[in-house]
Amino acid sequence: MKKALAGMAVVAMALLGGQVFADDSSTTGSSNDMHQGMNMSSSNSSGKSMKCEVIDVACYITKGAHGEAHQACAAKCISSGGELALLYNGKLYIPVDANYHSARDQFVTKGGEMVTVMGTTVSKAGLNYMIVSAPAPAADATSSN
Repeated sequence: MKKALAGMAVVAMALLGGQVFADDSSTTGSSNDMHQGMNMSSSNSSGKSMKCEVIDVACYITKGAHGEAHQACAAKCISSGGELALLYNGKLYIPVDANYHSARDQFVTKGGEMVTVMGTTVSKAGLNYMIVSAPAPAADATSSN
């Protein structure tokens, strides 16, 4: 009985491992590429212009806090090391460059502000990235400070 259960566990792990490998191998990338499984190119290299809010992730996730009423808190939390993300069309995006390296430095002084970003969005397995193709300009003149 114990051998049968152990054998079933091994088969289940092998099937699960095969499924994970199959999911990751469906995208482009060479076998020696550290970014294997990620499509590092985009059909539109410059992307589109997107108006985003620079969000303090902790307050947004735990309290739903964002917008003009939360701007001062977001700016303080982000500038002191809190994680940030870009809120666009109801989704949070991690800002990155074309090589998926952090683009946080472009937004750290803009906590709680609305910014216009040139880029593209990429999502996989529930994780959202915004590939920033142009530096974020100063906060839009139309946003309230």
